[in-house]
Amino acid sequence: MRFNEETSSRGRFAYFTLALLLAGIAGGVNAIAFFAFGVRISHMTGNVSWFGESFASGRVDNALEAGYLVIAFILGAFASEALLETSRKRSRGQYIPALVLEIATLGMVAFWGHTNPEANENLLMRCLAFSMGLQNALTTRVSGAVVRPTHLTGVLTDLGIQAVRMVVWLREGFRTGGLKGFWTHLAGLPRAQQFERARLQMGLALSFVLGSVIGSFLFLSFGTIVLLLPCLGLLMVIALDLSTMASHTPVAST
Repeated sequence: MRFNEETSSRGRFAYFTLALLLAGIAGGVNAIAFFAFGVRISHMTGNVSWFGESFASGRVDNALEAGYLVIAFILGAFASEALLETSRKRSRGQYIPALVLEIATLGMVAFWGHTNPEANENLLMRCLAFSMGLQNALTTRVSGAVVRPTHLTGVLTDLGIQAVRMVVWLREGFRTGGLKGFWTHLAGLPRAQQFERARLQMGLALSFVLGSVIGSFLFLSFGTIVLLLPCLGLLMVIALDLSTMASHTPVAST
């Protein structure tokens, strides 16, 4: 689902909905993993730093675990891309195999962690890292490398850049039309096409935060079984992929 100026309004709605759902799911899974295991499961920059710090200080066990999480994330991305390649010629439902695999992974962790409190936490962490790698690769492919919803560094950077561009745009309105030009530009800001990506990035950040809040609250009340909630979100993504809206936009090629 490549997003550009020629994408229809229905395709844009499908694109935004898919991106926001996946960002919220990532925020929820990341928060649940932190409370359950003390690890930011989708934050590979932090895990690579954890590896380096642990290795340098002689904590080999911690370094290995950080390395395993990074490898699991990469394997998830590999699996996602492989599944997308096998189904990229379908008119609709191209993303279902990768989404089903993520649902299966999250569902396994939810049930296994709930029914076996003494389960191997390292294995469960790696499964969650695998699911986040799978989801990040899936959304990167779908969006043409515009959206990566499992982390917010790029999103927040883009928001900072876009904020300056918005101020410049308002200033240009004032320069060319005085107060009337300023208010005209201000009123048009929510609809201005050049800031459509800024609105998407803001939505992603808010969706990630909302997912983190909901995931944290529910985990503290119910435990790892709440990972079934992201599974429901992914089922909604599957429904979106099967809908007429999603079928009108082609899969982004690499």
